[in-house]
Parts: sequence; C-alpha cells; structure tokens
Amino acid sequence: MVIWSTTEIWVFSALLLMIAFKLWSVWHVSLKAKADRTGKLIFLGLISGLTLFGLFAKSYISMMMG
Repeated sequence: MVIWSTTEIWVFSALLLMIAFKLWSVWHVSLKAKADRTGKLIFLGLISGLTLFGLFAKSYISMMMG
C-alpha cells in the first residue's frame, strides 16, 4: 500500500488540474478551428492516452519507491 505525503497529494492535485485544463484547451481550440469530429477525436484520444500513461507511470513509480 502506498502512503502519500502531503506534498505528493498537492502535486497529484495540481497534476489533475493541469490535465483538466489541457483537455479543456484542446477541446476549445478544436471548436474555434472548426475541426471535424474525426480531428477532435484524434486530438482528445492522443491527449487522453498520453495523460493516462503519465498517471499510471506516476502511480507505478510511487508504489515501487514505497
């Protein structure tokens, strides 16, 4: 079981806020650029995939470091 320090919790919270902002900004730009549905899905898919990879990597590293 991973026990996170207060600093790690704050960093994780900031990371979640950055992810939310990133997804919102990509969606907003795609709307302003009048991107079609396929373009929106490609961008959101790539961003979401990379974001999930980063979250899982952070969690895995936290578990391995104890």
